[in-house]
Amino acid sequence: MKKKKNGQPIPAPQYHLSPEWLRTEDVRRVFGIRRGSLYGLAALGKVKSSLLRIRGNRLGVRVWQANSIRSFIEGQSGGGRA
Repeated sequence: MKKKKNGQPIPAPQYHLSPEWLRTEDVRRVFGIRRGSLYGLAALGKVKSSLLRIRGNRLGVRVWQANSIRSFIEGQSGGGRA
């Protein structure tokens, strides 16, 4: 952390980032949706995902589009009672 001439720290800028893509574990932590449910929702076309993998490699990482998850949750909350 940088300091001013008087020795007081300069506060770091506050960024409120909202990632566009999340790993499966991050989706569970942020939205409370587990892996199996995510894959089921993706199979139904309710949420979007992408597999990041280098050509020739067997393994990769699945990432989930955060906005599609938010849209799905919003769509589910429309018919409930307050």
